[in-house]
Amino acid sequence: MKRYLIPKWKKCQKSNNLFWLLLLLFSIPLSAQKIINVKDIKGTAFISGDISFNQAKNLALNDAKINALKAAGIVENIKSYQLLFSSQDKNDYSQFFSSDIQSEIQGAVESFVIKNQNTVKKSEIELYIEVTIDASVIKYETKPDITFDTYIEGVKAVYNNHDHLVFSVKTSQPCYVTIFNINDTEATLMYPNSYEKPFSLKAIETYNFPLGRVDYELETSLKEKETNRLIFVFTKTAIPFIKMDKDQVTTNEAIFSWIYSIMPDQRKVEYRSLVIQK
Repeated sequence: MKRYLIPKWKKCQKSNNLFWLLLLLFSIPLSAQKIINVKDIKGTAFISGDISFNQAKNLALNDAKINALKAAGIVENIKSYQLLFSSQDKNDYSQFFSSDIQSEIQGAVESFVIKNQNTVKKSEIELYIEVTIDASVIKYETKPDITFDTYIEGVKAVYNNHDHLVFSVKTSQPCYVTIFNINDTEATLMYPNSYEKPFSLKAIETYNFPLGRVDYELETSLKEKETNRLIFVFTKTAIPFIKMDKDQVTTNEAIFSWIYSIMPDQRKVEYRSLVIQK
């Protein structure tokens, strides 16, 4: 989805760097999490069929991340991670987003360093890549807040090219919202943006998006229909997402690493799918 922000006025507001600085200084730190360092964790993947060397390297790295979580004692819902990593490599998120991704996940890989990488010949026709990493794993010490609820209305299943996206959100507690969009080719931060600043949503109050004098125009360059998935991340405190370029383009890994770095009782994540057709 090429998401265009079309301002309805001539002079647009500039980014408020001071605002972001204050948020970073005064947001509640995410300290109620335990960091576990694990070393010499291996992951493997075969180079075969349609799987290239680079694809196998990514698969091996993802396998190592899964093993790092296990080594840190995080065994709940490992399947959710495996499904996410598989979706990233195949550029196919349909299975991941139709799965039970709201289930409780008790940790995440915060950071890692690749220590070694080898290509191993198993037989005359089989090669596999082995990756060794050291990783820092977050182990959550809180549970999801069952009283933190959200409601999203207005996202349709199908849109025509150049339609405008409108929707509303309502929450049970005061919070902030960050909205991403991903498809098979790119990932972007949709809100906040240079025209729409972040602010605290009041509980039980309905907010209509887009905010202010701006439109979200949807456009696809594909001949076939294009599937997009919106990720709504509601957080009790302001937690800015900064891993993006000037056009707000980011990566799937950056998005989910950011989400999973937030304590379960401090966030609520919702997903919506939509199709853009010519």
